[in-house]
Amino acid sequence: MKVKHFLPYLSIIAFFAVFFFSKASYAGEPPKLNLSGIIEEALRNNPQIQAAKSRFEASKAKVKLLRTLQDPRLEYEYNKIFPNMISGVTGEHMAPMRMFSVSQEIPFPTKLFLRKSAAGKEANAYDQEYNETKNKIIKEVKETYSQLFLNYKKIQIIKEDLVLLSQFIEVINKKYSVNKANQQDSLKAQVEYSKFSNQLVLLQQEKEIIEARLNALLNRPIDAPVGGVVESEIKDSDLNEEKIFKLAKDNRPELKSFKEIQRKSEIDYSLAKQEYLPDFMVKYTRQEDEGGMGTWSGMLGVSIPLWFWEKQSSFVKEAKANLEVADAQYRDEENMVLFEVRSALAEFNAAKKLVDIYETGVLPQAQAAVLTARRGFEADKISFLDLLDALRTLKDFQIEYFEARADKEIAMADLERTIGIELK
Repeated sequence: MKVKHFLPYLSIIAFFAVFFFSKASYAGEPPKLNLSGIIEEALRNNPQIQAAKSRFEASKAKVKLLRTLQDPRLEYEYNKIFPNMISGVTGEHMAPMRMFSVSQEIPFPTKLFLRKSAAGKEANAYDQEYNETKNKIIKEVKETYSQLFLNYKKIQIIKEDLVLLSQFIEVINKKYSVNKANQQDSLKAQVEYSKFSNQLVLLQQEKEIIEARLNALLNRPIDAPVGGVVESEIKDSDLNEEKIFKLAKDNRPELKSFKEIQRKSEIDYSLAKQEYLPDFMVKYTRQEDEGGMGTWSGMLGVSIPLWFWEKQSSFVKEAKANLEVADAQYRDEENMVLFEVRSALAEFNAAKKLVDIYETGVLPQAQAAVLTARRGFEADKISFLDLLDALRTLKDFQIEYFEARADKEIAMADLERTIGIELK
């Protein structure tokens, strides 16, 4: 079959291919995603957040455990050894005896208070880890949402270009019918249409991968339908680096967690020093015979840290070393947080400038170039290759623009995570 006979069929195939791709994804599609809604869903259902919350709840229970005294000790003794034996001293019969006693160990008062304080600081650290986990998941949800939106825009651009190509093919058919177009233009149009169609298939596969990641973050079935995305408002920031650094120092949960561990180590160091102080024990005892007659006694005991040069001094050395470790870890974490803030801020500013360049200059010029090339091609003033180059350039610039927008949104999400709060 000659090419000029094949071109009308190619136009029909192109039309239905575009129609199919544009309609298939909308048939039976679930409602469009709402970013704030899926963030709330992730905060409720994400397994990492649930695990962090459980660790925090366990640490709170430990505070109550360490602020209480040890269990009292209850003893009962029954003496029935030789009950009818005549004593060689008194000449009296020895009746069976019963003895009841209850004792309680009491640490030095300040020790109990410090143990409770140390456990409270540890619980606070787990609380901040819980908050850090939530911020991390929020950042990942926003990042995945931005990637899904970028994928949606790429698919939209390719579909629009396929429509344009089908229109160009129709123009080529008309020109070919009057011998104003050659077979080479027709082949170029077919090859370019195939390339765009292949890109569309790859983008559909990429979409499935992104949706699977989003489902994992939301703790949904991995193959659950996700739905379309809604273009979200791009946040901006006019905060300078100094203000951003201050916000991070004041609000970053991970940094707060290390600060709580540092404070706990300080309390542990003070507690280790108090191991030189004695602990106490009180005991009440009642002894009676079968007739109910008896006596009682009380006892107060005290522990003596006799081997302090080995035992207690080792506790102090260990606690001091742990405190030095906690101080160093906090300084290191503070440096890492400030580095992350500066890096995220630099990425955001770079993406912001790139978006402005595309919006104010690159895209309008590329769109005008395609419009001019199309008119020139229809008027036989330029070749189809020139028109194709203009279309490719516009497509590349459009994709780069939305990639820059996605990078800007991802950088903002990362910046908010590094700071620890949402920027308004």
